[in-house]
Amino acid sequence: MRGLVLPFLLLVALMTGPSAALESIAPRVALYDETTGSLLIAKDEGKAFAPANFTKLVTAAVVFEALKTGELTEATLYPISEHAWRTGGAPARVTTMFAAVKSFVPVGDLLRGLVIDYANDAAIALAEGLAGSEAAFTERMNAYAARIGLKNSRFANPTGYSDPQAKTTLADMLALAGHIRTTYPDRYALYGQPEFLWNKINQTNKTRLVKELPGVDGLMLAFDEAAGFGALLSAARGDRRVTVAASGYASLADRDKDVKALIEGAFSEYGRFELYPSGAEISQVKVFGGNVPDVAVTSTGGAPVNLTLPTGDRSRFRLAVVYDGPVPAPISRGAPIARLEVRIDDRLYQSVLLEAAADVERGEIRQRALDGFTEMFAGWWHRTIGSISIEDIVNLGALRGRHQG
Repeated sequence: MRGLVLPFLLLVALMTGPSAALESIAPRVALYDETTGSLLIAKDEGKAFAPANFTKLVTAAVVFEALKTGELTEATLYPISEHAWRTGGAPARVTTMFAAVKSFVPVGDLLRGLVIDYANDAAIALAEGLAGSEAAFTERMNAYAARIGLKNSRFANPTGYSDPQAKTTLADMLALAGHIRTTYPDRYALYGQPEFLWNKINQTNKTRLVKELPGVDGLMLAFDEAAGFGALLSAARGDRRVTVAASGYASLADRDKDVKALIEGAFSEYGRFELYPSGAEISQVKVFGGNVPDVAVTSTGGAPVNLTLPTGDRSRFRLAVVYDGPVPAPISRGAPIARLEVRIDDRLYQSVLLEAAADVERGEIRQRALDGFTEMFAGWWHRTIGSISIEDIVNLGALRGRHQG
C-alpha cells in the first residue's frame, strides 16, 4: 500500500490542551458544524422516532416552494374551515393562532402562525388551501421530503399529530434544516422572529432559545409522548454555524439545559482548523490502464480543507484517503475519484470528496495488458491509503498559526 501523502498537514495548527469532548444526556443526538461539515457528536442519529412538531418544518417548506415558484403569494387568502378550527384551533386546546372559523387569512399570516407560533390551525388551513385536503397535502409533503433526500422520513399529516405511520430521524432533520436555510434564506428569517401580532393577540416565538441563547436563529422544538422532548436548532456566531438535533429527553428542563450546553460547547470547546491550503495535493491514487500509474488528488475545486476539532484532546481522530480502485483510465481532471475521511474511533466524523488533479489518458496496449494481468490476481479493492492520527500531526511540531477560531 502506498503511504498517505501528508506534506501540507505539517502546516496544521492544533493547540494542545485538556480533553474538551462534549457529551449529551439525549438518547438521540447529532451536533453538526455547518461551516466545515464536521459531525461533532452523533448518537443514534439514524434511529427512527415520531416527528411531532418537526413535521411543521416540512409543511412550511412545501409552502415556501409554492411561494418561490409563484403558485401562490403571501396575499393569497385561504379559508379557515370548520375542520381546521375544530382540529387545530381553540376547541382542540392545542397550539393555535386563534383564526376565526370561516374567516379568510392571508398566506403570509398563516405562515407566521405556523413558523413562529407552531399554530395547528395555520398548518391545516395551509394544507387545505394549497392541496384541497390534509391527505392530498400530506402526499405532497412526502414527495417533497423524498425529493430533497430525507431517506428515512414519512409524514402522516401537516401538523405532526401523533400517528403510528409517521417517522423521521435526526439525520434527516439535520438535512432538512440545512435545506430550508440555504434554499429559502428569506423565509428562514421567520424562524428567528421573536413575536408577531395577529387578531390583536401578541404571539411569541415558541422556539424560546431564539431569545435565550446568543446566535440561535431557528428552528423548532418538539414533544411526543413516546419520543419525548426534542429540539432542532441552528446557531451562528462569527463565521461559524452549528446545528443541533436531539430527541428523547425526559423533561423540558433536561432538553433546554442539554441543548444550551451543546451549542455553547460547540463554539467554546471546538475550533476550525485548516488541514490543507488551497490547491494542495492530498494524495495519489492508483490508475488502471493509464499512461501513468498514479494520479494526484485534491479537494473539489482545490478549495482549502477545513475541519472542526476540539481545542483539547484529539488523540482519537484519524485521517485516511479511501477509494474504489484502481481507477480506470481515461480520467478527466476534476473527476471525483476518492475521499478524505476523518474518523473518531469507528465513527465517520467528516468526509471530503477528492478529485483528480490532472487528466490521465489511456495507456498503450502493453501497459493496459500488464495492468489487467496484475489485477486478475490482485483483484479490485476498496483501498485505504495510509492512516495517520491527528495527534501524531500535533507531535510533529511546526504547527502554528492555523487555528481559525
